Amino acid sequence: MKYFLEGSLVALRPLFEADIRLLWQWLNDREATYFMFYGQRPQTEEQVREHFMKQATNESNVLCIILNKKNARPIGFAGLYDLHFTARSAEFRVFIGEKKFWGKGFGTEVTELLTFYGFDRLNLNRIYLGVTSENKGGVKAYEKAGFKREGILKDDIYRNSRYYDSIRMAILRDNYYKTHYSAHKKRFSL
Repeated sequence: MKYFLEGSLVALRPLFEADIRLLWQWLNDREATYFMFYGQRPQTEEQVREHFMKQATNESNVLCIILNKKNARPIGFAGLYDLHFTARSAEFRVFIGEKKFWGKGFGTEVTELLTFYGFDRLNLNRIYLGVTSENKGGVKAYEKAGFKREGILKDDIYRNSRYYDSIRMAILRDNYYKTHYSAHKKRFSL
């Protein structure tokens, strides 16, 4: 199978309707969804299907399934959302649903791949994201990928029966090309 993007650990391909059951399982796993902005709430398979098929067919999104490159099995999903071609910006999101792949560089590589794609192929100027303040591993991975903190939104997220702050982060095109582009160009093929 030809992949949309690939690195050394992961390959990205489009979302297929056959992926919905697995996404539904991940999104109903309380541990896997602990840091998600909308919180931990049960969803039916039909709700997940409706949401993801709508996202996948929206021309303002680039939504991908993350595959473990060793065996081509899905381990999560990621994308660039709300592409704004006038402002040349997009929101980055990543979710590793298979917990055995946490903390092993898979999420970082996905972040680097989609950042490379966003700047090199989509000609974006800014890629931004939000992360809950208690997700220390996520913040560290995003900083490693070149994202800088832009601010904190106090009590921005309500989930798990309490409020959380969210950290807004972004990487700008000029900074990306100065610090990460050369290494990514050698590692990733588009």
